[in-house]
Order: sequence, then structure tokens, then C-alpha cells
Amino acid sequence: MKRAVAGRVVLAVILWVLAIAILAPFWMMFIGSVKDAREAAIPSMALPSAWHFDNFRVVFQRGGIARALYNSLFTTGISVILTVIVSAAAALYLARVGTRLTKLIYNSFSIGLIAPLSLIPTIKLMQFLHINNTFTSVILLLCALNIPLSVFLCTGFVKTIPRELDEASALDGCTSFALLRKVILPLMLPVVMTAAIIVFMGVWNSFMIPLYFLNNSSKWTLPLTVYNFFGQYSRDWNLVFADLVITSLPVLLFYFVAQRYIISGMTAGAVKG
Repeated sequence: MKRAVAGRVVLAVILWVLAIAILAPFWMMFIGSVKDAREAAIPSMALPSAWHFDNFRVVFQRGGIARALYNSLFTTGISVILTVIVSAAAALYLARVGTRLTKLIYNSFSIGLIAPLSLIPTIKLMQFLHINNTFTSVILLLCALNIPLSVFLCTGFVKTIPRELDEASALDGCTSFALLRKVILPLMLPVVMTAAIIVFMGVWNSFMIPLYFLNNSSKWTLPLTVYNFFGQYSRDWNLVFADLVITSLPVLLFYFVAQRYIISGMTAGAVKG
């Protein structure tokens, strides 16, 4: 009994230490956002001598936040919707059709989980398709990078859904599209929400893809606006931190609202692979 209590205490201490280690950078970012330029230039977790909440007003005025927010919402929303729809449809096909071709396709998606992005060939491809420096290129690329994980999650979940539902739907005259829309998708809500959350956070925080494929500052997403305060010869760290706080708030709010779906979605397809 005493050993079990001691084990729980040790586990609680370890979890608290890990939580502090994870939350410390967020605290430093927030505290730095309300300091003046001199104090923010020195990394510290101490409270500021004076609270400068006007840093956020300066960031909105000088950073082009409104336009970047629209760009982020547009690219993230379209990417999440396309990724979820394609992944759900692909998962239904891969889980229900057991052929060598489907196994090859599934393995190809699995390779996509670890395959690195080759920038030069991808840029050349976008130029060949005449979509370089457009939102279309960024959205398609972000979808391609996120679909493998979403397919992996959704396929494992669909395999746990009884095939008898497919047969009953076919007897009622359901087409494949109607089966996906009316039967499978409602049952896939936990894993679909999990995939949507993961894709949302990944796309919203994406820095490299918009940087390389959107060379016009008017098309920048929120993470790229940090360059407005971080230059080669000057660095306004208090404004950089304020910009990062503004950029992080939407994804943090979205995560806290939808976090209850993450555990259920991640473990839903673990029973049957």
C-alpha cells in the first residue's frame, strides 16, 4: 500500500516537473510581450518593471496582422476541409477493399509519414504548373503533407466499424458516396475531429511552406509576420513576443475547445489494425 502511494507521489512530481518545463517557454513568451524592448532582449521569467500592453496595439498597427489573419484562416480552413474529406474517403476504400493494390496504396501513405519534403523539386513542380506564389500551391502542399497521418488514423478506425453496416446500407440502396456521408462519417466523428485538430495546428503553425512558396508579403500568414519585427540589424523582442502570443492564441483556443476528441480519436482505431 505504501509502495503504491509512493509511486503515485513520484509520478505526480514527475508530471508537475514536465508540465512546468513545457509551460515555461509560454510564460517567457507572454512576459516578454508586455516588457519594454530593453527588458525583453534579456531572456528572463521575471515580471516586467512596467507592463506594456500597448505592445499588442503596435503589433496590430505595424505588423499587418489583420491581413495575415485572413490569409491564415483561408489556407488553414481549406486545407483542413480537403484533408479530412480526402482522408475519410481513402480510409473507407483502403479498409473495405482488401487487395494488393490497396495494400500498396496504404504503404505509400505510410511512407509519406516519414518522407522528407524536397524543396527544390517541389518548387520546380509548382513553377511548371504555374501555381507558384499562390495560395493554391500552399494549400495543395499542406494537404499532401497532412493526408498520410489522417489516412492512417481514419483507416484504423474504419476497420473497427462492422461490415454489416455496409451491407445493410447497400440493401437500402445507398451508393458508396451515400454510405460515406450518411453512415461512416457520423461514426467517424471522434477520429475526424482528431485529424482536423492535428491538421489545424500543423497548418496554422506552418512556417517553412508559406515562407518558400509565398514570396509576396501581402500573402503572408500569421507566423511569418514575425519578420516585421525581426530584421538583420534590429530586433524588437517585445514586439516579436507579442506577435507570437497573437499567433498562438487561435490554435490554443481551438485545442482547448476540441481536446476531448483527441484521446478518443487517437485510441479509437487501436483495437483492430
